[in-house]
Formats: sequence, C-alpha cells, structure tokens
Amino acid sequence: MIWLAYCELFLAYGKTSMSRENEMKVLLERSSKVVGTKQVLRGLSEGTVGCVIVAEDADRILTDKVVGSAESAGVPVMRVPTMAWLGEACGIEVGAAAAAVMKRED
Repeated sequence: MIWLAYCELFLAYGKTSMSRENEMKVLLERSSKVVGTKQVLRGLSEGTVGCVIVAEDADRILTDKVVGSAESAGVPVMRVPTMAWLGEACGIEVGAAAAAVMKRED
C-alpha cells in the first residue's frame, strides 16, 4: 500500500468508522514522518513527502510557505486544529506547526 493513496482517500472521503482525529493519529503513528516546518520543506524539495499536515493555529507565515510548497509539488495538505494536537499526535512533547507523512511503497 502506498501511504499517499491513503492520504488521498482520507481527503476524498473524510469519514470512516473512526473520527477524523483518530484516523489522523493512526496515520501519524504508523507512518514514517518528519515534524517541523524545516524538515517538511526539505522533504518537499526532495520529493519524499506523501502528504502534509499543518496546524490551523500556527503562524501563517510558516504554514503559508509549507502549503504553497506542497501545492506546487502536487502534495495533498490536511489541516488539524492546533499545534499541541499535532505535536502530541507526532509523539513529541511540544507543539508542531507542520508534519509530513513520507512516501512509502510496500
């Protein structure tokens, strides 16, 4: 399975038996990921990112750059409500403005 396909299905259908937040947490827990705007931007420039997740409450200067780069690269962007939620979902103790699920082919 390609995680990019999962990201695209998630964006297209949005609802399954789990809540959106639980699906996002499962996606982040089970996937190879990078956390932080610098790492996400690096992954986008290298073409290794399958989808990008940004926090709505993050500084727009940071997220606009990430979203713009993702859109230019044709990478789907998902949004979550808070940096605290995204950081926790990524397994770190601080908030995160952005994270990315890396491309992976099984």
